[in-house]
Amino acid sequence: MATETKTATTSTLPEQPFYSTEVGGPSTSNSSTHGTVYPSIHDEEAPQTAFEIIEPPAQPSALTSHILEPVPSDHFPDGGVRSWTVILGSFFLLMSTYGLMNSTGVLQNYFATHQLSNYSTSTVGWIPGLFLFFGLGLSAQAGSMFDRYGPTGILIAGTTCYVAGLLVLAECQAYWHFLLALGILTGSGAALISTVGLSVIPHWFDQNIGMAVGTAMAGAGLGGVTFPFILRAAFTHVGYKWAIRILALIVGVQCGIGTVLVKSRLPKGRSKSSINVQAFKDARFTWLTLGTFMLELEVFAGLGLYPTYVVMQGFSTATSVVLLAVLNVFSTVGRLVAGRVADKYGRINTQATLIVVGVVAIFVIWLPFGHTLPGLYMFSSIFGLASGSFISLAPACIGQISKASEVGGRLGICYSMVSIATLICIPIGGEMLQKVGARAMVGYLGSVLIISLGMFAMARWACLSYRWRWQAKI
Repeated sequence: MATETKTATTSTLPEQPFYSTEVGGPSTSNSSTHGTVYPSIHDEEAPQTAFEIIEPPAQPSALTSHILEPVPSDHFPDGGVRSWTVILGSFFLLMSTYGLMNSTGVLQNYFATHQLSNYSTSTVGWIPGLFLFFGLGLSAQAGSMFDRYGPTGILIAGTTCYVAGLLVLAECQAYWHFLLALGILTGSGAALISTVGLSVIPHWFDQNIGMAVGTAMAGAGLGGVTFPFILRAAFTHVGYKWAIRILALIVGVQCGIGTVLVKSRLPKGRSKSSINVQAFKDARFTWLTLGTFMLELEVFAGLGLYPTYVVMQGFSTATSVVLLAVLNVFSTVGRLVAGRVADKYGRINTQATLIVVGVVAIFVIWLPFGHTLPGLYMFSSIFGLASGSFISLAPACIGQISKASEVGGRLGICYSMVSIATLICIPIGGEMLQKVGARAMVGYLGSVLIISLGMFAMARWACLSYRWRWQAKI
């Protein structure tokens, strides 16, 4: 029997979000042939959001019409061997990409003291900045391709670019060599790999999406712990060229494992546009994107310049690597814990709370005690726990207000905007280190984090149809 297609009008929340609705009370519903229940906007009791809230739409202009068709996204495995196998693959993909992004401070410091010692810190900072920019800036195109074609081909192309870029990086001598090899070629490969690693998770998880994303993003933290020690030891014992070649081999193996394990679950060909600016009509998405922009502006500037900051305080390079590793160790723990807490108490709620912890760590510990070793260890531990969620929960926050089939595209749009922050964050911070001093840079990073907190508060308010409720699970 032919399947009947029905047209429904939805409110600010797109239909079929992968974050489940937990609402009490009766509601009028329309049923498709496969038994999915859709709330009717004509029923005053029907929920308008997915956050245990019964509210009118935030703005009438936000109403849109969609065609509701039977898709396999109506039921999520939310566990099981196949789902966790995908998470394992995503873990390796994010370890190889975000893990190296978390370790750019080691590369930045090495370039500035060896091949590019005649350049200023801010000038050298454009190299890892360009790597981060391309690593996130191409996410819109990569996310759309993932929605349209699936993961395998994208991962093969991304791995090829990523490994080739690192092999070329091993031969670089001139400044522009580093820009092309690490910034453009390696960054482009990282964009393809990391976008697939994040976008595939909402295909398999709904109720436990925060835990799933946090577990996968723990790979980024583990990479941020291991890569600095690998690079430091290799620089000392085998030299720069072989150190980078060993790095290329490691990430190549990790990406190969991820390519084998990661599979999509939704049908291909559901994406119609590489950059769908209509997503910004959703105020929740706009505020979350702005908040994530400010988070990345602070996080990657801190990670990129932290080793340089430590050395400027009179400590050794070895100490700077250890402190960065400590921060990433606690960041890994933070990702694992934050995801589980977020599933219970709300993703945006948890993100905002941990941003407050990060602000306190900067202004109460780093700013007054950043010149002491105990202060730096304490800051690395506390800020690492808080900042672990900054990157891992952002995709979960965006995913819960989006259709599962559009998550790849929306994440891509968000991180293509965020990439601008990653491009300028290290050069700006490096310039501040040289011109106005380390304390001013720390104060600047803390201020950026406060602005980010305001953006996430606005996103939460928008989710509540601009009627604040402290106890709402969002």
